[in-house]
Parts: sequence; C-alpha cells; structure tokens
Amino acid sequence: EPAHANKRARSAPFVLGFMPGDADGDVESLLQTRQGFLSKLGGGQEKGHKWNRRWFVLRDNILMYFNSPKDFTGFRDKPSGVVLLEEANVRESGEGGYYGRPFTFVLSHSGGESVVLAAETEKEMVEWMQAVRTSRLCVTDAEAAAMSEAQRQQAAEADIDAAVHRRADAEAALATVDKELSEVQKTHREVEAEKERAEKELKELMARFKLRKSLLHWRHRKLTFSFRALVTIVFEGRIDKARGAKASADARMAAAQQELEAASAARQKAEVAKRKSEEMYVRELELKKQSEAEEREGDRLAAHEADLRAEAEQEVGVLKQAGLGKLSLDRERQECLDLRMQLERCRAEGELLQTKLKRRVPTGKSK
Repeated sequence: EPAHANKRARSAPFVLGFMPGDADGDVESLLQTRQGFLSKLGGGQEKGHKWNRRWFVLRDNILMYFNSPKDFTGFRDKPSGVVLLEEANVRESGEGGYYGRPFTFVLSHSGGESVVLAAETEKEMVEWMQAVRTSRLCVTDAEAAAMSEAQRQQAAEADIDAAVHRRADAEAALATVDKELSEVQKTHREVEAEKERAEKELKELMARFKLRKSLLHWRHRKLTFSFRALVTIVFEGRIDKARGAKASADARMAAAQQELEAASAARQKAEVAKRKSEEMYVRELELKKQSEAEEREGDRLAAHEADLRAEAEQEVGVLKQAGLGKLSLDRERQECLDLRMQLERCRAEGELLQTKLKRRVPTGKSK
C-alpha cells in the first residue's frame, strides 16, 4: 500500500484548488501543521473494502501518513505514503458514506485516482476538509512563505527524492537483512539436514539393536531347550526311578488316605454307638430310680397295711375283752377280711410292677 501510494503521488500529483467561499475561515489556525488519526480505504481507490487507521500529517500541499504517531518524529522521517494535493479536489462522500462508514470524504484527481478518508466525528471531517482546501496558504515557515508556487513544488519534489533515497537506503539495509536471513535459513536447513541424518542413523541403530536383541532371545531359548534335552538324556534313569518312587508314594498315600477315611467312618460309628449306649444307660438309671421309688412306695403301703392290721387286731382284742356281742365281732371280722383282701391286691400289684420293671431294665450282663 505505501509503495503504491508513493508511485501514485509521483505520477499524478494532486493540486488543491483554493475555494473562495472558504477564505473567511480562521486562517491563523490553518497555518499550523495538522496531525491526527484518519481511516483510509485500502487500495487507495473508491472500490476498496478494508479500512486502515493511519496517522496523517498535513504540511503545505503534502499529505503524509504513517502507521502510528511513534513513526513520525519529524519531517525527515520516511512516511508510509504521500499524497500531493496539487490539482486535487476534496468532496464529501454524501449520505451513508462508504460501506456504511460515516464522516467520509474523498480526495479526487482529474485523472481518475482518488483517496477515501474517514474521520471519527463530523467536526474532524469538516476541519480536515477545510485544512486540505486551504493547504496552499498553509506555509509553516518564513522560507516557504517567501517561495513561489513553483519553488515550493520543487522543494516538495526534492523532499520526495530525498525520501526515495532514504527508501533506497532502507531497501539496501533490508536486502542486507534478507541476505543475512537467507544465510541463517541456509544454516538452519543444514542443521535440519544434519538432524534428519542423525535421526536416520538413530533409527538404523535402533533397528539393529532390536534385531540383535531378538537374536539373543532366540539363542537363549535354543540353549535352554538344548540344556533341558541334555539333562533329560543324562539323568533319564534317575528321572524314571524318581518317577516310580513318586508313583509308589502316591499309591501309599492313597491307601493311607483310604484307611484314614475308613478309620474316620468307624470312629463316627463308634461315637454314634457310644452316644446311644450313654442314652440307654441314662434311661436305665431313670427307670431304676423310678422302680426304687415305686418299691419304696410299696414298702410304705405294706407297712401302713401292717399298722392297720395291728390296730385292727388290737381293736378285736379290746372288743373281745369288753365282751361285745356276736354281731359286732362279725362286723369287725368282715372289715378285717376286707382289709386283708385289699392288702393282697396291693401286694399282687407290687409284684406285677416289679416283674414289668425287670423286663424293661436289662441285667448287668446285658450291659
């Protein structure tokens, strides 16, 4: 973009025509160098589409622009682009501006070339347009004020030539930098090539290492199998003998296991029989205790019967001594006979119970 702007400025210089209607403005404020930010439509034509924000400086009939204010420290600095305002016309773009951008104005030339600029506010746009229209009167020093228009144009062309020379020097310095950069790139390519060679050698070494490792592993397996075969051949007899001893030991162990299982089964049976015999013994003791209790009860009943008999005999003797009648004696005798019969029955029942107990309770030999 800057080179294109410089070429356009040299081929078709812009000349601003002074407009008499603007002469009543504040001329003293316009005599100062004007600087500020403006947005420039990319490509330098009205058909551009990208806006670039630049720092513009207006001096006499020259409009210069830089990328930022830091790039402009004086009029000897090389600008990014220059626009000569000779034979130029400034006009407002109209309602809507360009691509919806407001506050735009156009610096146009009769040859068809134009520069589209945009300000931030309407006031700035009016001030820039007024400054451009009165640029012939904007002489910033006494020496330029004493010059004619032709002399000022020659001075401007001299400044442009000086700027071109400075650009040539900058391009030479840039060429030097490009040369150094190419050398650095060449060195970088050499380093990259050396790196690729080193990586290739490393890959080859890794492949060799893997191959050698696989060969060593194969040899190790082969030696292991060979050693096992050799041991089998040399110690075959001992191995067979050991296998036979192991088989006999296994057989003995199986027989012992069977005997152990049989003994365990017999022990379980013995424990079951022991539990049954203990239960029978406990039951026998209980029955024996019960029979002894019944026997004691029978003895008690027999003793009570004997006591009753003795009492009856005493009463009979007393009655005999008292000389009671025959009727009383017969009644007493009948009662005695009844008591004797009851006693006989109790004795028979006791004998029957003893017989039953003897049948239930086994003898000492059966234990």
